[in-house]
Amino acid sequence: MNTSSAGAGLPHLDAAARSLEAAALALAGRTDEARTAGSAALTLVDPHRSRAVAVRARWALGMAAVADGDHVGAYEQFRPLFTADGDPVHYACSYAGLAELAAAAVRTGNGAEAAAIVERTADRLAEDPSPRMRILIHRARALLEPSGAEPHFTAALAEPEGRQWPFERAQILLDHAEWLRRRHRVTEARHQLNTALETFRRLGARSWIDRTQAELRAAGVESAPATPDALTSLSPQQQHIIRLAAQGLSNREIGERLFLSPRTVGSHLYRSFPKLGVTARSQLRDLLEASGQP
Repeated sequence: MNTSSAGAGLPHLDAAARSLEAAALALAGRTDEARTAGSAALTLVDPHRSRAVAVRARWALGMAAVADGDHVGAYEQFRPLFTADGDPVHYACSYAGLAELAAAAVRTGNGAEAAAIVERTADRLAEDPSPRMRILIHRARALLEPSGAEPHFTAALAEPEGRQWPFERAQILLDHAEWLRRRHRVTEARHQLNTALETFRRLGARSWIDRTQAELRAAGVESAPATPDALTSLSPQQQHIIRLAAQGLSNREIGERLFLSPRTVGSHLYRSFPKLGVTARSQLRDLLEASGQP
C-alpha cells in the first residue's frame, strides 16, 4: 500500500464527514458543536485542492451563524463560496449558498455585492438552470429586491419540484411571510408561517422554529406562555447566562465571567428568549422567581 496516498485520503474523508456533521448540527441549532466540526473540516484539507469539502464546511459554518442571528458572521462564511469576480469556487456546491448569501447581505449592507453575484449566476446558468437553482435565484432576488419581491416568492413556491427540498421551501415561506406582514397582509402571512412552522418542527430545525414563532407573535398569533420550568429546556451554559443577565450584567460582563465573546453571549440569549417566552432582559428576573431559582 502507498502509505502517503492513504494518509492523504483519510484526512479528506474525515473532513467530508465533519462538514456533513456540521451542517446537520447547525440546522438542529447545536451551533457551538457545528462550529467545532466545521472548523475542524477546514483545517484537514487544502481548500484550493478540496474545494467541495471546503465549500460545504463554510456553508455549515454560515448556517450556524444564521441560526445564532449573527448576520455578519454568516456573510463572512457565505461570501467566500464565490470568487472576487462572483464565480463559484466549486462549480456545483457553491450555489447552495446563493440565497443565504443574499439573506445575510441585505442585513449587513452588502446587497449590491450579493446582487451582482446572483445576476452573474443567473446569466451563467441561463441556458438550463435546474429546478433547485431556479428556486434559489428567485429567493435571492426576492430578498434583494423587496419592492419587486412578490413575483419571485410566487415563482419559487410554485416550482413543481420544490417540495424535494422541504427546509429551503420552508425558508421561502418564512421570508415571504415576513414580507407580507410588513405590508400589513397579516392573514396571508399567518398561513405561510403555520406551514413553515410545521416543516421546521418536523425537521427539528430549532432556531428556525424559534424565529417562525416570533414572527407569528408579531402577526398577532399568541403562543402558549412558557411554563416556570422552561429554563430546564436550556443547556447548562445557557441557564448560567440567563441567570447572569437577570442580575443585570451586560453581554461583555457575562463573557468575561464565562470566558466567552460578547457575540457568543448574545447568540445564546437570542436563542433562549423564545424558548422562555420572553422578549426582554427585564423579564428574566420574574421568570427566575416564578421557577423558584435564584
